[in-house]
Amino acid sequence: MIISPTFDIAGRPVGGDAPCFIIAEAGVAHFGDFKKALKLVDLAAESGADAVKFQIFSVDKLIADEAAEWKNRLGSRSLPPEAFRDLRDYCRERGIIFFATAHDDESLDHLEPLNVPVYKIGSGELANPKFIARVAGLGKPVIYSTGLHTLADVRRSVEAMTSTGNRDIAILHCVTRYPTPADDVNLRAMTLLQEEFQGVTGYSDHTAGFHIPLAAIAMGANIVEKHISLDFNVPNAQDWKVSCGPHDLALFIQQAREVEASLGRRDKQPSSLELQSAAWARKSLVTTRDIPAGTILTDEMLTAKRPGTGYPPEMLTELVGKRTSVPLKADTVVKKEHLS
Repeated sequence: MIISPTFDIAGRPVGGDAPCFIIAEAGVAHFGDFKKALKLVDLAAESGADAVKFQIFSVDKLIADEAAEWKNRLGSRSLPPEAFRDLRDYCRERGIIFFATAHDDESLDHLEPLNVPVYKIGSGELANPKFIARVAGLGKPVIYSTGLHTLADVRRSVEAMTSTGNRDIAILHCVTRYPTPADDVNLRAMTLLQEEFQGVTGYSDHTAGFHIPLAAIAMGANIVEKHISLDFNVPNAQDWKVSCGPHDLALFIQQAREVEASLGRRDKQPSSLELQSAAWARKSLVTTRDIPAGTILTDEMLTAKRPGTGYPPEMLTELVGKRTSVPLKADTVVKKEHLS
């Protein structure tokens, strides 16, 4: 199955050597309050995220009556469909990409006219190829989360998407557990997805803190998604347990960019800044005793010490047998002008 090695989201390159695309997952952290949704956009934009993502759903279309507890729980956390147009427009004002996860066909109908640059398919659509293909068939890039999936499940979902002719697919490793313990994260599954699909891959995080998504970036994630929230210690809610907030989202993104910068390139040579340390860090050949002028140097007369401003120790055999042109005190760094 061939997926695109790179593609653009709203003009931003994703995949390959492009910077990691960082998604601030607002989800339902607005708790049905549109003003709070706007504040979540502000948080994402001011912290430097590339995009902010919401979730759009009709609770009656998403959840059957027999799951009454979940239906009641999520019912108060949805926004009316018209609110998402206003959110999109506000994101444009703030200079941040807006998109959303549609959880049902009716919500996708509301999202499609907004001309979002990318669609997200949540992990819960596992084994729902008709809906998956419908989203991919809209012709926009698709970000697909793989919580609860086996590799065979992922292959089937990717096949459903590529059958529409859409190859602009990003596959995110994800663990559907809030919060996910570190020993359940299994970031190596992300590298397996990289090897299997040879395209854009990444990580959708459900851990507390942000050290795990930083590790994902170090391992080559092209996309990282991190929940955000303005409210913490909320009863009957779980996203806040895995969220960054006003106190740490900017720090996470700053450190993410620093991790990216630290990865460098596949070669091994000192940087120009590092070379400035050569004089004090490296060693030179230094006299072990007072040596009169005209003395023929022997091995015992020389040792290796800092600074690295003279002959390097690897030249010991070349200096042995040379004659001093001036007297040298013990602990003198041997220089060219000291030899005849």
